[in-house]
Amino acid sequence: MMAEIGLTREQIGSMFGAFTLTYAVVSPLAAVAMDRFGMRIVVTVGSLIAAVGFYSVGDAETATDLYWRYAFIGGFGLGLSTVLPATAIPVFWFKRFRARASAIILMGAAVVGAIVTPVDAILLEYGTWRDIWSVIAMISVGVAVLSALALRNSPEDMGQIPDGRELEAPTERQSMHDAAEAANWSAWGAIKTPQYAILTFAALANALPWRVFTAHGRLHFEDLGFVPTVAAAILGVRVAMSGLGRLSGSLGDFLLPNRVQAIALTATGIGLAGLLIADTPLQAYVCVAFMGLGFGAGYVSSSVTFAYFFGQRAFLFANGLQIALIGAAGWIGPTWAGAAADQSGNYTATFVVLLVLSFFGAVAIFFCRPPIRH
Repeated sequence: MMAEIGLTREQIGSMFGAFTLTYAVVSPLAAVAMDRFGMRIVVTVGSLIAAVGFYSVGDAETATDLYWRYAFIGGFGLGLSTVLPATAIPVFWFKRFRARASAIILMGAAVVGAIVTPVDAILLEYGTWRDIWSVIAMISVGVAVLSALALRNSPEDMGQIPDGRELEAPTERQSMHDAAEAANWSAWGAIKTPQYAILTFAALANALPWRVFTAHGRLHFEDLGFVPTVAAAILGVRVAMSGLGRLSGSLGDFLLPNRVQAIALTATGIGLAGLLIADTPLQAYVCVAFMGLGFGAGYVSSSVTFAYFFGQRAFLFANGLQIALIGAAGWIGPTWAGAAADQSGNYTATFVVLLVLSFFGAVAIFFCRPPIRH
C-alpha cells in the first residue's frame, strides 16, 4: 500500500493513529447507544458500517481516501461493535469468573492477530492488497450476522443472574468488588475520583506501546537489517504471546486485578528496554514475547480492575470515556513515532519514552486502592 499509493512512514503512523482515535472517541456514543438499545443492535449496526468502510478501502487511490474509508468509516464501525462491547459483556454476565471470561473473550483478537500475517501472505499469492480488504469486509458482515442472531445484553434478559453471585468466597478481591457494588457508583461519580485518573493513566501506559509498535514494529526490524519474512515472524510471535498474556489476565479472579495489571506493565517495560539493545532475531523474539505477555494481561486487567473499583452501573459510560481519552492520546503516538523515525532514522527515542511510561504506570496502579464513597 505504501509503494502503490505513495505513503511516508509518518502518514502510515498518522493514519493508524486516526483509526484508533476514531474508534476510541466513538466509545462514549457506543455506551449511550448500548444503554438505550442494547448490545445486539449496536454491535450489528457497527459491524455493517465497518464492512462498508473496509470494502471501500480496496478502491482507494490517495492517502485522503484511506483516511476517510479506513480511519473514519471503518474506525466508527469498530468503535460501535468491538472495543467497549467486548469488555462490557463479561462485566455484565459474570461475577465470580469475570477475569476468566474477559480473558477468553479478549483472546479472540490475539488469535486472529497471530494468523493475520501468514494468512495475508497466502492471500497475496492469489490476489492484491485490494482484494484482501474485501475479505476483511466479509468478516465484518459475518460478525453482524452472528451478533444479530446470538448476542444478548445481560443475563437478566434471559431470566438469569450473573454467575457466582451467591457462591463467592469472602476474599480480599471479592470484598473490593462487593464494596464497589454497594457504593453503587454512577458514571460521573466514578469519573470525578482520583482513582479514575490513575486507572486511565495505567490503561494508556498499556495501550500506547502496543499501538506504536503495531504501526512501526515491522519497519523497526527491517531498519535493523532483518529481512521482511523474519520481521513478520517476530511480530506474529508478539501477537501470539499477547493471547497467552490475556489468558494470564484471568489471575484477576484470584488476585487483586490492579496488581496483575502492574505486573503486566512491568513486563511491557522490560520488553521495550530489551529492544534498545536487541540486534539478533532471538533477542527480538524474547523482547516482543515480554511485550505481548504484558499487553495481553494488562488489556484484560484494565477492564476487570475498573469493574472491581467502580461496579457495573458505572462501567459503560465511564469506561467508554476512558477508551476515548486513551484513543485521543494514542492518536499522537504513532504519528510522533513515525515523524521521529523519519528525522533520526531509528526508533530509539520512542522506545525510551514508552518504557518509562510503562514503569510509571506499573507503580501507579500497584499502589492504587479502591475509592471510598462517603
